[in-house]
Parts: sequence; structure tokens; C-alpha cells
Amino acid sequence: MRFKINPKIRTMKTIKRTVLLLIAIISISTINAQEEEKSKTKLDLGVDFASRYVWRGLEFSDSPAVQPYVELTSGNFTLGAWASYETGGQVVGQEFDLYANYAIGPVSLGFIDYSFPIDGFTDGYFQMKNHVGEATISFDGVEKFPLTLFVGVNVYNDDQNSIYTELGYPFKIGETELRAFVGGGNEIYSTNTDYTITNFGLTASKAVKFTDAFSLGVSASAIFNPDTEDAYLVFVISL
Repeated sequence: MRFKINPKIRTMKTIKRTVLLLIAIISISTINAQEEEKSKTKLDLGVDFASRYVWRGLEFSDSPAVQPYVELTSGNFTLGAWASYETGGQVVGQEFDLYANYAIGPVSLGFIDYSFPIDGFTDGYFQMKNHVGEATISFDGVEKFPLTLFVGVNVYNDDQNSIYTELGYPFKIGETELRAFVGGGNEIYSTNTDYTITNFGLTASKAVKFTDAFSLGVSASAIFNPDTEDAYLVFVISL
């Protein structure tokens, strides 16, 4: 006995197969696009002009600083160099750092080599006693849990293996990006070597557009260090 297939059922099956095929094609295209995006290599470079160099609540310059950087990103791996040069000519404000990190989703594992060469003296860049190495791990936050977390531990040229931790909370008001933060450390970060809060405040940043092809990044940070009883308002222009 033969059964007649309802044309409506045949049409629905055809539509279903077509939809499934489209979903499969879109999924494959999305995966390929993501893979291509991950495999892209990007080179970024620029310079910041800071009214002061204040790092983790500690002042590293008493005059404006020029801070160039270059960064290479390939997939999840990033390699970069960053420097700070005090315009007042004080040797305490000279710094040159190399860093690398690998991102696994919102988590990044990294290493930073801080160096403090002194121009015109024997204690130059290749004197390893002027270097400090720090191993880092950070959590960049996700949509449902936007808090950020950073932990850094000095692993060479610091016999105390100083630790610094910081929590951050990014948010936005209009076109202005804001970030509240609180951080603390022990040993080299604190006046009595015990772990204490050394850095809290708020950073506001935005892009100031001059033309369709040119804009400047500007930011202002109110920084407080209750351990040293210092406070700073740092303004930065980024090119």
C-alpha cells in the first residue's frame, strides 16, 4: 500500500534542511573567522606624555615623563617594550622594561623585566643588578563578573620576593571609560615591609576626536597612597 506524502510536510522538511545547512555554514564561517582573527599578527606602537610617573601608588618622577612603547601580538601571545624618561633629567626617572604574556581566555600569564639604567655610569642596562623580574597572573573580567585581578611576584633581584595585588572595576559614563582600583603590596611597596594598601583611586579616559583621521587619547587618574600619605592627580596624553 502506498502512502501519499503531504506536500506541506515535504516543504517543511526542505525548509528545515535548508535552515540546518545555513546554520552549519554560518557556524563554520564563524569558527574560521575566529581562527583567522586569533592567528593575526598585529604591531602597535605609540607614546604617552604623563604629568608624573606614578606606579602602583609610588612616585617615580618629580617632573613630566615621556613613555614610548612598542607591542607585538600574535594570536594569544604578546611581546612588548615600554620605557619612561623623566623630562627633568633626574636619573631616578629612567626605566626600560620588556614584557611577555600569554592569554587563556580572560586569564593572562606574564613576565616583566624591569630595568633602571643610569646614563653615563657603569651601572648601565647590561648590569643585571639593575634589573628586577616579576611573574604575573591577571584576570581581565567577563561580562557577568567585570572585576579585574592582578597578582605580581618579584622572582629575581629581590630577596624578599615582594608581592603586589590589585583589584579593579571598569565602568562607563557616557563616552568616558572609568576604572576604580585598589592595590597593595609588601616589602619594597610598603614603608614597614608588611603588606598594606598602597594604591587606590579612579582613572577616567576617553578619546578626543579632532578630525575623522586624528584623535588623542586622554586620561586623568586620582591616586592615593595611605601608606606614604601621598596623593597625586596624573594627566596623560596618548599618541
